[in-house]
Formats: sequence, structure tokens, C-alpha cells
Amino acid sequence: MCTPEPKPTTDHTGQSATDAAVEARRAADLAIYTNAKYPTRTTQTVSWLGWHFGELTGVVAPLGLGVAVWDGFYAVSVLTALGWAAHELRLRRQQRALRTRKESTKDGEVSG
Repeated sequence: MCTPEPKPTTDHTGQSATDAAVEARRAADLAIYTNAKYPTRTTQTVSWLGWHFGELTGVVAPLGLGVAVWDGFYAVSVLTALGWAAHELRLRRQQRALRTRKESTKDGEVSG
């Protein structure tokens, strides 16, 4: 048995209509996602849920297991929630420190 030679399905060498459609979709996606200066509340909520999916799962799954299986899972859920809250507080403090550092260097720039 031998494999037949591949034959081109079209006779032209230019860009096909499907390639143009793909490029149009890419351009639309870039316009949406790179120019998101003022996201809607829905977009912000979906983004937040996406970024915090692991933390939400770490809190909700043991909570559900605590209801259904064993009360000890409540402790796992509470510990995960406390760890998440501590992490968020640490991030906010870091961001606040960075913002104040930027503002202080902007106000009184040091020239060398």
C-alpha cells in the first residue's frame, strides 16, 4: 500500500476567506481586551471569580463536606478563609506602600 500524494484543495495562493474571518475576530478581541479602561461590574466580577477560583474552592468545598460528611471540615474551611484574608491584607498593604512610595518620589524628586 502506498500513500497518495497530497493535492491542494484550492487553486489560489492568497489569503482564504476563513483566514480573513480569523483575523477579524482577533482584531475584535484585541480591541476589547487591550482597551478595557472602564470595565463593567460584570466584567470585574467574572475576572475576580476567575482569579480567586482556588481560594473560593478551598473555602466552599470543605464547607460543603462539613455539612454532608464530618464537622471537622468546617475547621479546614475556616483556616482556608483566614489564610485567604491574611494574604489579601498583605497584598493591600504592599500596594499601599508602593503607591505612597511612588507619590513621595513624584512630589520630592531627588536629583543627583
